[in-house]
Amino acid sequence: NLKYPTPGQIKNLTRVQHVWTVGDRYYKLAARFYGDPTYWWIIAHYNKRPTEANVTLGDLIYIPTPLEKILNYILE
Repeated sequence: NLKYPTPGQIKNLTRVQHVWTVGDRYYKLAARFYGDPTYWWIIAHYNKRPTEANVTLGDLIYIPTPLEKILNYILE
């Protein structure tokens, strides 16, 4: 079971804003921000949008960083 970070934990993260554009995919964003496309699910989970079908052009999403910290919060 994945957990959602608490408000206190969110304050400890850096959240990079990203406007969803043509050609965006979670795996591409994960590769760019985390260096590994397999962490796409972190971005999906954090934004409460489980698939790319839940995102439309122009939507603002957040990429939580650093990777180690968000992983710890989600998996603890």
